[in-house]
Amino acid sequence: MKYTQKYLIFLMASACSQSSAFAPCSSPSRIQVPRTSSTHSLLSAHKLNLHNTKLQGEGSNDLDISFQFPTSTKNNLQESISNQSLLAPLVAASLAFFPLSAEAASSAGSNQIISAFVAYGHYLSLFVMVGALMFERLIISPGMTKETEQTLVVADAAYGISAVALLVSGYYRAVEYGKGWYFYSHEPIFWLKMIFFMILGSASLFPTITSIKRALAASKDDDSWQPMTEKLANRMKSVINAELVMMGSIPLSATLMSRGVGYSESIPFDLVGPALTAITALGLGFKYTKEALTWSEE
Repeated sequence: MKYTQKYLIFLMASACSQSSAFAPCSSPSRIQVPRTSSTHSLLSAHKLNLHNTKLQGEGSNDLDISFQFPTSTKNNLQESISNQSLLAPLVAASLAFFPLSAEAASSAGSNQIISAFVAYGHYLSLFVMVGALMFERLIISPGMTKETEQTLVVADAAYGISAVALLVSGYYRAVEYGKGWYFYSHEPIFWLKMIFFMILGSASLFPTITSIKRALAASKDDDSWQPMTEKLANRMKSVINAELVMMGSIPLSATLMSRGVGYSESIPFDLVGPALTAITALGLGFKYTKEALTWSEE
């Protein structure tokens, strides 16, 4: 009878330890993580082994209630304890930061959409500029009519608007939606590209000013307007050819720039680059503006 009661106690202890595996935590405010029964089971087994040793020492062999965990079971219990110690903080961290991650993902998605539209505007402006230049190059000829020259003015206006859009979208790509101003300011190919753009913009002043001068003369009723001479037409064609060369050089420099070719922080490109760009813009801008305003057929 004594051994029967002890055996029943052993069964009750094992059942309680198994049922406590998914017992709720004491604090309802914390995350409910299933608890393993390894601690209770090992404690019960240890007590039973001690009791069995005592019984064997007394010479009683009527009932052998020794209980040993298999090696695989012990390994599983140890792995369960390790997994539980890692699971709770990971679950808590993921739940705590889930709203922040959602907001960050939403913000990143919005920035990507804006960045895509800015890049699209940048490329579209470049295509329109090339198309307008090619149209001007093909339409310019000596002795054009007033209507043809008016079309030339419209094409030049489209070219100018696209150039401004290219510059603005390029600025936002460099500062907001690209690799960052620090990277571009230390990239010499970036400043080479800016010099190409300044040459392009400065050279375009000659055909733009010339077209505006001729359009104003054509709007008057007097005889101030004369058909374009071959000398002026050839000069405008040569300037547009130079612009087309710059248009082809800018995308090439952009591909090299984006790959970090020539990048260096030891050389102060962030100081030298802006200075060379400003000198190029001022010098060539003055040259082509003066040539257009003081054009002479002699």
